[in-house]
Amino acid sequence: MVEHGLELFREIALGTIQNRHVFLDIPSAGRSSSYVICNGVPKSGTYLLVELVRALGGHVDVGYHTYSSSISRVHANGSFDYERAIPAPLWASALNPGYLCASHTEYCPHLEQYFLGRKEHKMLFIVRDPRDVVISWVDFVYHSTAYAKMRRWNAYLRQAGAAANPDDASKISSTIVSLPQSGMQNFLGWLDSPACLTVRFEKLYSELIEKDPAIVSFPTLHNICDYLELPRKSPSELADALGRGLTSSGRATKIGAYQSRMTPDHFDLLRDETFQKLVVEFGYEPTPPVNKPGRSIRTRAAWKIGRGLAFFGRRLRAGWGKQSSFYNSGP
Repeated sequence: MVEHGLELFREIALGTIQNRHVFLDIPSAGRSSSYVICNGVPKSGTYLLVELVRALGGHVDVGYHTYSSSISRVHANGSFDYERAIPAPLWASALNPGYLCASHTEYCPHLEQYFLGRKEHKMLFIVRDPRDVVISWVDFVYHSTAYAKMRRWNAYLRQAGAAANPDDASKISSTIVSLPQSGMQNFLGWLDSPACLTVRFEKLYSELIEKDPAIVSFPTLHNICDYLELPRKSPSELADALGRGLTSSGRATKIGAYQSRMTPDHFDLLRDETFQKLVVEFGYEPTPPVNKPGRSIRTRAAWKIGRGLAFFGRRLRAGWGKQSSFYNSGP
């Protein structure tokens, strides 16, 4: 977990550290009296939040992706600038009302209190079933057009990963093994934090794709609107928010995709205590046990392979900004 020292917050408050040149050449702000940080674990739906907040009106994308310890400018073609090592307290202090930004910022108690001290602060924190996060990572890294152009190193990472994991099953196995080591747990503090509104991807997405005109209640969507102090809108008014996210996989099934993509051996990996803990702590039902005398030979082999892919794994992990420990290659 990244913890920002109190002295940094003190220097920001005193004005001895300037923030005028954090976000460069940005568009004019929207009319809202708040800013919005669209935060979440990578591949949990961060850019769904970005598109939703944009569609609700009042906020303009600042054009940067923010992390616990850095920021990257995002260009119109989907490429990212090299990360500038600007920590979250500093970039947050430069975020003004009328703007929104995508973020993968880990929980920090000092940062939480700093946010709570700013009347213009709003943060949405999106959560997704870690088992579906696995599938989303695999599809993003190996199949999306966005991944290769985001960072210069990504095309090589994709090639190296495909060589180490030549088929879909091995790619999924490797990602299941890697995810508990990713630093994902460092985001858990935001789940019940008063500094943000926690949104479950499954509930939000289900409401946004609802087509039945008889259904007029959208509690998750309307809770977001109320939190942001914006007029309530219906899913039919927000159709443009779907499928436009920077890292969208284009996969038709977004909820429970792991159930049809994973094999029995993958489910054995999901039942390992380290992954089960991740699933449960993020608020989902654990993968149910099966009556089998121990893990299969193939499952044990998958763990050995996953742990042994140091060359590929270390380069893919770290990716949520230099402070994290998973794919240093995505947004």
